[in-house]
Amino acid sequence: MAARDALSQDMPTADTPEQQALMAMLVAEGQEHLFAKWRASDGAEKRAAFFEQIAKLEASYPGGLKAYLKSARTLLAASARGDNPLDGWAPSVPDGEALDFGSEAWLAAEAAGSKEVGQCAFVLVAGGLGERLGYSRIKVELPTETATGTRYLEYYVKSLLALERASKSGPLPLAIMVSGDTDAMTRDLLKANDNFGAAPGQIALVKQEKVAALSDNDARVAADGPYEVNSKPHGHGDVHVLLHQSGLVKSWAAAGRKWVYFFQDTNALGFRPLLATLGVSTSLGLHCNFLTVPRLPGQAVGGIAKLTRAADGATMTLNVEYNQLDPLLKATVNPDGDVAGADGVHSPYPGNINQFVLACGPYAETLARTSGVMGEFVNPKYADASKTRFKKPARLECMMQDYPKVLAPSEKVGFTSVAAWISFSPCKNATADAATKKPPACALSAEADQYHHCSELLRWAGCQVEKQSRPEAWGGVTVENLRPAVVLLPSFATSLAELRTRLPCPSFVSVSERSTLVLEGHVVVKSLKLDGGLVIKCGPGASCVVDHCVCINAGFSRAPCPPDAPEAIKIRGYLTAKGADVPTFSLPSGAWTVTTDAGGDVVCTRDAPFRVDEDGCHVSGCVVA
Repeated sequence: MAARDALSQDMPTADTPEQQALMAMLVAEGQEHLFAKWRASDGAEKRAAFFEQIAKLEASYPGGLKAYLKSARTLLAASARGDNPLDGWAPSVPDGEALDFGSEAWLAAEAAGSKEVGQCAFVLVAGGLGERLGYSRIKVELPTETATGTRYLEYYVKSLLALERASKSGPLPLAIMVSGDTDAMTRDLLKANDNFGAAPGQIALVKQEKVAALSDNDARVAADGPYEVNSKPHGHGDVHVLLHQSGLVKSWAAAGRKWVYFFQDTNALGFRPLLATLGVSTSLGLHCNFLTVPRLPGQAVGGIAKLTRAADGATMTLNVEYNQLDPLLKATVNPDGDVAGADGVHSPYPGNINQFVLACGPYAETLARTSGVMGEFVNPKYADASKTRFKKPARLECMMQDYPKVLAPSEKVGFTSVAAWISFSPCKNATADAATKKPPACALSAEADQYHHCSELLRWAGCQVEKQSRPEAWGGVTVENLRPAVVLLPSFATSLAELRTRLPCPSFVSVSERSTLVLEGHVVVKSLKLDGGLVIKCGPGASCVVDHCVCINAGFSRAPCPPDAPEAIKIRGYLTAKGADVPTFSLPSGAWTVTTDAGGDVVCTRDAPFRVDEDGCHVSGCVVA
C-alpha cells in the first residue's frame, strides 16, 4: 500500500490513458514494485519506453499478462511443493512404424508420401543465434558443408523447390519462426539471395516475443532497472501461438493443404525421410507423427511414449524427457528403469529429434480451440530451502513437441523411426565441447555425416564408393566419414525411386576415398570413374548425362584454418579448397554430356563424342571398356 501511495503523491506515473490502463493492471496484479524507483524528474520518455515494453508483453501472450501471471502462480506453487506432473501415469510403447532404409516398406511409404507432399506446408524454427557453436550470427546462414558452401536456409528452400518439381505442385509454403535476435539477419539473408529462388510470398516470417521474468513464488515481475522489465524467451512452443495469430495454418487448411512439417534449423538430413514419414502418417491416420531415431538406454534424448493415467485410464502420446523417463519407468514398469528392449541394444521408446508432421485440418481446428497455447513449465533455481525466492529470475517455458498434450484422446499420435544416419545430425555444439560428446553434433560432424549420408545413397543404388580408411581429426573432434565428400543436392533426387533413374548403370560408377563429387539438378550418371573432384550443377532448364567419363585430378584439399578465418570456418577448424584442375560445370539450360575426350580431358559438350565401336570404349580407364 505504501508503494501505491508513493506513486500517487510523488509523481505522475502515466501520461496517457493507455499507460494508465496498463499501470492499473500491473498494480491489480501485485506488481507495484516496478514503480518503486520512478521519479517525476526522469521524464515522460522513460515512462513511455517502459509502457511500450509492457504493452508488447501484454499483446504477445494469449490472454495478456494477467493470464501469464495466473499460470505462473499455479506452476510456481506446484514447483515449490515438488509436484511431479507425471505422477499417476505409466508409460508404454506407442503405435508407430520403424522403417529400414531402402526396404520394401520404406519404398512403399515413400511412394505414398510422394503423393502427399504437394499438399504439405513447412515450419522452420529458427529463433536462436549460434553462440553455443561459437558463432555470433544466425545459424541458418552457416554452410551445411564446405564442398559447396550451401547454407542451411538455402538447402531447405532448395529442398522445397525440388519437392515442388517432383510433385508437380505449386509453391510449397514455408513459415520461419524468428526472434528479436534473428529477425533482421534472416530477412537480410533472404533479401540478399533473392529468397534462394522461392516464389514471392512463399516464405513468411513470424516473430517470437519474450515473456516477463519472475523473481519469486508470488510471480513478482523482475525489474531490470527502474524503467525496464527483465524478459526472456518463452521457448519454441510459441511457434503454435504465432502460427495461430498469423492465420497461416488457417489459410493453409482452407487452401486444401493436408500436412504441416516442423523441422529444425541445423539438421540438413531432416528432409530425406520426409516422404516416408508422410506415407506413415497417411497409412496410420495420424494427427501427429513424430520423426524419431533409435535411442540407446540412458541417452540424453527424450523418448516418445504412450502414457496411461491409472486414475481414469486417460492416455496421451508425447515426448518424455530423458531425465524423467528413467525414474518414471522405475516407478511403474521396470525397477531397472531405462533399459534396452527386445533387441538388447535400443530403448523401446524411440528418440525424439523435434521434427514431426501434423495433419493440417485438425491442427487448424486445435489452434482455433487453444489459441496455440501449449502446456507450460517453470524451472526456478531457488535461493534457499524456503523455496520462495530465486537465485536469478525465472520464466514460464513451453516446447513445441508438447503439442499432443492439448489433443483429445481420440486424436491419433504415433511415430516413424528411421536410422539417425539418414535423418539426424544437428550442428549445435562448439568444437571444444563436441570433443567430449557422442555424437559430437558440431559443424565438423554435421558436414561429415552429410557426406556419409550421400555416399550411402550411392552405395544403396549399387555404386562402388570407397569408405574412409582411417579416422580424421580437426579441433579435437575425430570423424570416420569425412571422405569421400559426396554432395547430392536436393534437386538431384527427392526419393529413392528417382535416385535409381539418375543412376541407371550403378555398377559402372566408382568413387575413390579421396574424391569429392557434387551433383545438382537433372544429372544422369551412366558411367563414371572418379578419383579426384567433379562438380556438375544443372539449373531448372538443363540436363546432363555423365557417360564414359574417367575423371582423375588433384581434387579438393583441407588445411587448418588461420586464426583470422571467418567464424563459420573457424568453428570447423579447417579450410576446404578446390583444386584448379577440378572439372566444374554450371549448366543453366540445354542438354549436355560430360565425358572424357581423346586427349584424356573431361569435357562438357552438347554432342556425345563417345569413341565406341565393335572393340568397345576407347577412353583409357573407362569402366565400360
